[in-house]
Formats: sequence, C-alpha cells, structure tokens
Amino acid sequence: MATPDEIRDGLRELDFALQAAWKLGQHMIAGWTVAGNVVSICAAPVWRVLAEAPKVPRVLSGSRQMGAQTFGEVAKTLQARPIRVELPFTVGDNKGDVDPQVVDQVVRRYGVSRTEHRAVMLFDIVGFSKVDPLAQMAQLASLEFSINNAAKKMAEIGLDIELARSTVGDGFYVWNRARGFEADLRTYAALVLILADNAVARLRGQADFVPTLRTCFSVGAHYAYHQIEGTRPRGFEYLVGEVTIQLARLIGKAQANQVCVGSFVRPTEPPVVRQLDTILFLARAEKLVDKLQGLTVGGHAISRIRSQITGGKVGDTAVPLVVHRIVDKHGYNHDLFNTRLLVQREEADPIVVGLQPQDLAGFEAEALPYRIPEIT
Repeated sequence: MATPDEIRDGLRELDFALQAAWKLGQHMIAGWTVAGNVVSICAAPVWRVLAEAPKVPRVLSGSRQMGAQTFGEVAKTLQARPIRVELPFTVGDNKGDVDPQVVDQVVRRYGVSRTEHRAVMLFDIVGFSKVDPLAQMAQLASLEFSINNAAKKMAEIGLDIELARSTVGDGFYVWNRARGFEADLRTYAALVLILADNAVARLRGQADFVPTLRTCFSVGAHYAYHQIEGTRPRGFEYLVGEVTIQLARLIGKAQANQVCVGSFVRPTEPPVVRQLDTILFLARAEKLVDKLQGLTVGGHAISRIRSQITGGKVGDTAVPLVVHRIVDKHGYNHDLFNTRLLVQREEADPIVVGLQPQDLAGFEAEALPYRIPEIT
C-alpha cells in the first residue's frame, strides 16, 4: 500500500507529464489507461481531437479513463503515440490501490469532456451597470454568500452538494460538480434556498447592496474545460454548450424578479429509465425539496416549500399551465415556464419569489398552452 507521500509525489509526476504533453493548450488529453502502476496517456492536437469527435464520441464523452482496447483504437485514430508514466503506486479497485477517479481528476484538467445532461442555474443582477463599483462588489458578494449558504444548509441534512460557478460579469452560472439525476434534483433544491436567502437579504439589507435577480434554470448538454491561466490550466471547470446557450437566451428576455425554467427532457437512471419533461422533473424535485423543511432561512425554520408553474391566458382562454416561447436575436425559438416559489416559515411571513401571470405584460414571449410532449 502506497503512503500518502508516495501518492502525492506520484500525482505530481503525472501532472508534470500531462503539462508537458498539453503544450500550453495546443494539445489536449483525449484519454488514459492503466496497467498496474503504469499510466498511458493519449495526447493529440486540439483540432484533431475535435475533428474526430463526431466519429469517435469516446474522446469527449464519459470518463477520460479507457480500457486498453479502446485506448489503442483512440490513439491510432488520433495518430498519437502513447506517453507512459510509471507511478509509485498501483491504480485499481483492489484493497490498497489508488482509486482511478483520483487519477482521472488530474487528467481531466488537460482535456475537454461532454456531459449530455446537467442542471445549471443562471443568476443575473438587474441594473448592475447602473450602480457604483462598491455596490457592484457588495451585490456579487451577497449573491455568493447565498450560494455558499445554500450548499452549507443542504449538507447539514445530508444532501451534500458542491456548487461550482463561473462569472458572467453581472451574475453567475452555477452547477453541481457531481453528475447524475440525483445531483440535478439537488441543484434545483439549492436554487430554492439561494433565492429564499436572497429574498430575505433584500428585505433586511440596504437596497443597493443586495441584488435584484432574474433567474433561469434548465437541464441540458455541455462541454467542460479548464481555463488556461499563465502556463497551467486552472483547477476548476468551465461550461459551454447547449444548456448555457439556452440559459443566456432566456435570461436576455426575463424580467426583474422572474424565475424561468427552461423546457427540457431529462432521463432518469437505471434500473428503470424514464424520460421526464420539465413538469415531471419538477414533480420529482418537489419530493427532494420537501426535505429542506426544518432548515432556517432568515432565522426562521422552513415549514413548507412549493414551486408553481404559472398558468395564464392564451388568447382569451385561461389555461392552467402556460409555456412561454421567446425568439432570440438569431431567430431561434426557446420555450420556458414562468415559476413562482413559496417558502413558508414558522412565526414569520412567507417568502414569495417570482412573478404572477398579471406581472408579465412586458414579457416578450408568446403564451402557448402546455401539452405533454411525445417523448421517445
């Protein structure tokens, strides 16, 4: 069994080898495999990996660790000569081995990976450019506190979540580092806590120092990469892809204090896989959100939380559920649901976040009746 010092030294040597193969971002690591204590790395020019990805999706999808046969096929396709690194420990699943995930986390910083389904939130601070720099800093700090506080409170009840974020200047994309259906449900639960905490801060704080938000949530595909900073990639990931593009388009039309949920389909996980649309996903999320009862927001315990997709009028007809369709600057359609959150607390006024249908007069969207999608 390797000692902690041996593991640390071995991972450092691996990192040195990866950095040399990476060539300041000219190359990317498409995959790795292991035999005992020898790790083999496949590095190739970024353009070549991305050009071959449609034919060989494995270079971007899933873990960067590959079986020996797959690794050999990928290296041949990318015309790459494997780089071998001998480590002072064995990588594997046996007792005393170092978990392959530990190695994979080091390798991932030097590559690009695709995730088919992930929940992402986008918070935009309304009127951010109209306040002075001190107030801007205060608003960003307030929002970051609400994000961190939500993760802390969820951990208190056993719903661990690691919320990553990337700035958009006047707000943040926020996502759960963990992947999977349960992780996405937890992301939605975190959204509820973040918005509740921000709403309480708005009531208590100085108006210019606590942000007014417009918020979007959706689930979709994306690519993850690590930003180059100096001569090394940064230690945390950034997202770009379908889900971030959708959120950016939605937030561009959203109004102050509005909470939008994008239209998406998210499969559950084995043993029974079901395709859930937005409405069914939120129904599952409600069961998890119920577990937040008892947590304190603004010094008062939560007694009940409910999410509501609003209805409204389609023409002259009132319908219980409305889908709003926006057209972005490129002429593409994006569907969303207007959502309201109700957080009831013991011995305190309830927290209500979101807009009612009558508040959407200026919302540039076409109202359509919700119809259950045909999901294959």
